[in-house]
Amino acid sequence: MELRLNIQGATSQGLALGIAAAEAVFARAGITALQGAEGLFALKGWDIKGFPDDDKPTEDEDLAAAVWMEADKAAAAACCAGWPEEKVPRHQVMELINVARTRLQAEAVPDTWPERKQLYPEVVKRLEIATGPDRQIDFDIAFVLGWVLERPMLDRVEPLSEDGDRIPFFTSDLAQVEEMARKALKDWTIEIDRDPCDAHVFDPAASYDDDELRMAAWRDFDGSLHMEKPPANPAIALTLAMMRGQSMHFE
Repeated sequence: MELRLNIQGATSQGLALGIAAAEAVFARAGITALQGAEGLFALKGWDIKGFPDDDKPTEDEDLAAAVWMEADKAAAAACCAGWPEEKVPRHQVMELINVARTRLQAEAVPDTWPERKQLYPEVVKRLEIATGPDRQIDFDIAFVLGWVLERPMLDRVEPLSEDGDRIPFFTSDLAQVEEMARKALKDWTIEIDRDPCDAHVFDPAASYDDDELRMAAWRDFDGSLHMEKPPANPAIALTLAMMRGQSMHFE
């Protein structure tokens, strides 16, 4: 696992300083970045569920989450030292990612984040206007989500995901997309309409104005439309709703 910062306009030197500052926070606290991330996950999960008394994070998880948030602030401050105050990000900038097992492998893998970030809104737009199954869109979704290291193309041998599986059929296999959605969003409600095709994914405990926890493919929860026509099929509809929920991470 490796720390990464998502700070637009930062130099490679600044990013390195930010990572070093975050690692120093973890070292002083005597925990790993993974423990910090796990603590933050437990805390956010408790928040999403409405803070139930029987599912509180443990004391260790709570402390680890606090260390992660401190490390995140330290990373942003070190990376953006000397920047105008309004340019320094106030949202979470740090994430923990899987990396290659060996140094040689790591050096051979290019940093795809800028390309993936740029491609993401294009993929969403293509989903909106797709007229049916599109394997290239399937490939591009896998790439922007980081499931494959390089962007696959139709004229090449189809690669496998990092887990050794075939790239999912996001634009054609509703059962497959729904299975992924239910695994990723346990206890959430998933509604799929077939005529016209649409999909809604939301946390039933979320407030009506909490956009991060309510995603729609075509017709939004307030009745407004995301696009002129509904998606071409239910698989695309559910994929599109899920992609809208991911978009905040690519801004």
